Amino acid sequence: MLVRFLGFHVETPASLPLSELMESLAKEAKSYNGVDEPGRFLFVDADTDPNYYLGLIVTVKNQRTFCELRDSGKGFKVIVNKLDKNSNIMEFNFFVLNKRSHVGLYQHYHQSCSLGQGMRLLKKSFYQLKGDKRQALREKLKSEGKTEDDAQELSFKKYKGYFKWEILVMKDNLEKVLAELKRIKFLEVELAYLEPEVSEFGQLSEFVRKQRRKLSFIDSPVSALASAIVNSLSDADVEGGRVAGIDDEGLDRVIKIQNNPDNFGEMDYDSVAAHLHDLNVVDFTKSWVIAELKRRCEDRPEVFKATIK
Repeated sequence: MLVRFLGFHVETPASLPLSELMESLAKEAKSYNGVDEPGRFLFVDADTDPNYYLGLIVTVKNQRTFCELRDSGKGFKVIVNKLDKNSNIMEFNFFVLNKRSHVGLYQHYHQSCSLGQGMRLLKKSFYQLKGDKRQALREKLKSEGKTEDDAQELSFKKYKGYFKWEILVMKDNLEKVLAELKRIKFLEVELAYLEPEVSEFGQLSEFVRKQRRKLSFIDSPVSALASAIVNSLSDADVEGGRVAGIDDEGLDRVIKIQNNPDNFGEMDYDSVAAHLHDLNVVDFTKSWVIAELKRRCEDRPEVFKATIK
């Protein structure tokens, strides 16, 4: 089994910057019992590294037994092992996120917490924090004499915007990635030049460097639509863009198209897991995986220190 390192980008509104979200998460570990798995825990460190937010997602399985295939000399036997009462089977997913560019690297392997599920945890925490800030502002405004309706309107106006994330994908790998989606909703591309579609904008063409176009799709077979999108991008002078769709888990997924690798390396699971033996989760920032993620980011400054627009 392979461990993959995936690039991603996070965006939050100016009213509630990413720094506030990560600092809030760093104060205590977040437990998400009942979200996709029996037990999922999110650990964030916002202070240890001056350049990166550091994170770990631990998924705790509720199974108490596991099966082992053992060579008995006369054939293979299935041996059922039982965990002691203080042990649980777990999965691990580490990530780092550049504090300035908000571009990060996520460690993933088969059947562990996917990048989409991991971003869902951050998104859930973002909206919880936004709700808390709105409530605090409402109470403050009401204490200053504002009516309930006015206080609510002002709190919603101050704390608005959404948590967004994108996976970084190379154009050459786009068709393969799109084919894994359950449904494709729209394509938005940024062209290197402007071709006015209506005469009113013709006089602007000599001044404009880029044009953004958005195409929304009917519910169509993903394989055919993915192929058509890739062929269209190959024929057009496209500098970048994104595709929005729904994955097999029913989660919204946004794929960032650019000339960067989507897979920043692979390693054998056993070799990665060996580095985690006897690791205290409280000290996850000192782990070999975190150091490896940061090293890979530093090796690609044109990706992880770039401003994604």
